[in-house]
Amino acid sequence: MTASLEDIDAKVKAIAKRNPVYSESTQFVGDLLSATVQAAGNFSPPELSFDLGQLPDAWSQGKSFLDPKDMPLDWKQARALYKQLVELVKESKDGPRQVEGLMQVLAEDEDSLFKLMKAALASDIKTMETAARELAVDPPVLTLLLRLSMRPALLEVARAAQNLLDLSQWNHGHCPVCGSAPKLADLSGEGGQRTLHCSLCETAWPYVRLQCPFCENDNRDDLSYLRAESEEGLRVDLCGRCGHYLKTIDLRELSGPIIVPLDDMATWHLDLIAQENLKENKADKSRTI
Repeated sequence: MTASLEDIDAKVKAIAKRNPVYSESTQFVGDLLSATVQAAGNFSPPELSFDLGQLPDAWSQGKSFLDPKDMPLDWKQARALYKQLVELVKESKDGPRQVEGLMQVLAEDEDSLFKLMKAALASDIKTMETAARELAVDPPVLTLLLRLSMRPALLEVARAAQNLLDLSQWNHGHCPVCGSAPKLADLSGEGGQRTLHCSLCETAWPYVRLQCPFCENDNRDDLSYLRAESEEGLRVDLCGRCGHYLKTIDLRELSGPIIVPLDDMATWHLDLIAQENLKENKADKSRTI
């Protein structure tokens, strides 16, 4: 279910109350997200031609339903939303330093922006970092704006695909719709059932708790977790085998819904904790999940 304006506002306030250091950045991302919700009605419905009778067997074997690079998105409206989001960046504390580079993409031919959007869809980090460097823009800011400018279309495509798929039958760690890696996980219900959330189209799907979604390792000796001090409901799950980690929000302790761009931003300190821990290879093996 797509987060409403009320959901976004409530989440922004909850995060600011829980961790005041994120107040300003949370409000900024919340304003950007609200703009994507308000702009959703301007996007043309995706031209999809799914046939349930032709649902490929490959899906049940782990092949995602769609390729992100081939998603039928409303590029015209995505460009218009990108421009609107850049205008909001101007009002942020660090906006003036970055706006010139962000606007430069719009001043070039349309292909320049579309190529960057497609790089964002494909999670082409090298292309994104190169473009950010040339534009004198922080890479996370450029990536965030590109993805948010496509967000209404991505969510609509994902929603249409989900209507054709039984996500309870998907037992893989990558997104069943677009194949992207999960950005976050949540725990909910009796026993802490685990749900993964796609980094791109925000699709949520159930996944076994005692297994790494990146390498499918289920050896408990390799799986551990860490919590930030004095923060209930937030943890980072680590895999000692593949070196990946996943930030996890326990919805039995913190209220939902999960709003991926907001919850990701408000847990950056967990990224630092996880990266440092994995770098030093000192995960606490005794605290298995």
